[in-house]
Amino acid sequence: MKKLYSVVTLLLVVSLMATGCSGRKGEVGAVLGHGFPLGLGQKAVVFSAGLEIKFVEILEDSRCPGGVECIWPGRISVMVEFKDNDGSYNMVLVQPGLSDEYEEEAFKSYRIQYKVTPYPQNNAQIKQEDYRLLLVINQR
Repeated sequence: MKKLYSVVTLLLVVSLMATGCSGRKGEVGAVLGHGFPLGLGQKAVVFSAGLEIKFVEILEDSRCPGGVECIWPGRISVMVEFKDNDGSYNMVLVQPGLSDEYEEEAFKSYRIQYKVTPYPQNNAQIKQEDYRLLLVINQR
């Protein structure tokens, strides 16, 4: 019976992810250990952990554009909001320029891996709606 319950729960989570999680615009279903993207202003819900993550804003994007030689690689800083049963917490995530690697931060008992796309290119401006925060949330 317990195994059947686990299978039904997994199917429910997968179906919610496929339908955009309750149909509310801007909300995504997420699963621990699996990557997911968030657009600016979008929220993800990790049902199994009772955790919500929202991509709130871009604080800075000074990354050295591709095709340009820079003295400093720059960085991108974004604000995210975490909500759980204990309340709401804001965190700044910083990714250095000239890197395509995931960065890592800790939030309570979670390991947060992240990177921001797209990477800036010479003579091209990134529109706010084009930014994506790619996340993987795991238990520590």
